[in-house]
Amino acid sequence: MRKAVRTSIATAAAAALLALTACGSATESAGPAVDGPYAAPAKDITATISVSNWGDPGDKAVYDGVAERFKEKHPNVTVNNNFTPITTWTEYVNKLVTQAAAGQAPDVINIATEGVELGLANELFSPLDGFLKNDPEAKALREDIDPKLLAGFGKDGSTYLMPNTFNTMVIYYNTKMFEAAGIERPSDDWTWDDFLEISKKLTTGSGADKVYGFAMPYYSFGITPWLYSNGTSMMSEDLKTAQLTDPKVQETVEWVRDLATKYGVAPQPKGSDPYQLFPAGKAAMTGAGHFVTGGFAKAGFSDYDILPWPKGTTKSTVFGAGAFAISKTSKNQELSWEFIKMLTDQQTQKKWADAGSAVPSTKTAASSPEFLSSPKHAEEFYNSLSYAKPVAAPGAYNVLDPAFMRAMDEIMSGQDIGSSLEKAQKDVEEALQK
Repeated sequence: MRKAVRTSIATAAAAALLALTACGSATESAGPAVDGPYAAPAKDITATISVSNWGDPGDKAVYDGVAERFKEKHPNVTVNNNFTPITTWTEYVNKLVTQAAAGQAPDVINIATEGVELGLANELFSPLDGFLKNDPEAKALREDIDPKLLAGFGKDGSTYLMPNTFNTMVIYYNTKMFEAAGIERPSDDWTWDDFLEISKKLTTGSGADKVYGFAMPYYSFGITPWLYSNGTSMMSEDLKTAQLTDPKVQETVEWVRDLATKYGVAPQPKGSDPYQLFPAGKAAMTGAGHFVTGGFAKAGFSDYDILPWPKGTTKSTVFGAGAFAISKTSKNQELSWEFIKMLTDQQTQKKWADAGSAVPSTKTAASSPEFLSSPKHAEEFYNSLSYAKPVAAPGAYNVLDPAFMRAMDEIMSGQDIGSSLEKAQKDVEEALQK
């Protein structure tokens, strides 16, 4: 979902999951039945719950604050808030399944869209249906979350995770550079052609003094909006079939490549950081989720606004979300649920809105004056969900993500698009068959 945590789940994680199955040491523990009563744990209950978290320092501060607030409600409950500053999903999921294999799975698991399919396939999460139906406090919270976010965390009619934040990819543009070039803000229905025309106008100079129209987000989550807005995807809708050799995928990859190699409106992306070029005024536009706004603020850069991703054949973009689940083996299902409610309630959502790393999952927090104070069209962060699609993350995402980026590296260096994508397709097909 976020730039810093954008890839895959390792083969090693799959091996650890096999170890979990073979060991059989984990004992399932259930929450309330769908039609059964729910009673919150007594305030004086004595227990310890463990949480597996990830993110950046801003996220950790929010998690720590929730743990302190939870302690006020349940003074005899110790919360072991295990924060992992991971760089890949490989490391994170591998750690989780290893802990589960040893019978030491955390009670509460924080995970993003990219890791959910593998977790669901291996039954790591406890269904939340009983809590969502029978806990009166859950109703208002659930109704304040866009159904599209909740749908991404369910399977076979059950909901397994509660979303706390998400990111959609949008276009950031430098308002002063647009104004200096006499370019007005495009309409929300702008097209690839509009984008290219504007990029050409904003590309000036040469050598070290060159300023580009666009700094390319060069990772699969950042390239995916081009695929979705051209009516295609790396995977089929049911995530069971790779379609990297789809002619529309090839057409899209050619478009992305040409931005740098044919039109020269973007620098070669390998080795260049769009989130340094853009605030430095070396690029007039870039693509990103909300996750860059905190860094821009710290750098004192505020001369930007956002736009929907331009459409090729359709208006679309990608989103990924973070969410919390209860481990299926947790002995503290009700306490874990109480903690998840606090992790996702309006007070915490306000903290997410202030942290500048993602968009809060509730409409109330995302429409607060504080969240909408900057940039001018900040409402687009949440509204873009209406046309966004979740990142295509099959159980073999650990193979899909690096295979696609290896193909992109080859293509950007001048190798044949068809052959590079065919190799990636073969790698993913083999992984899906395992």
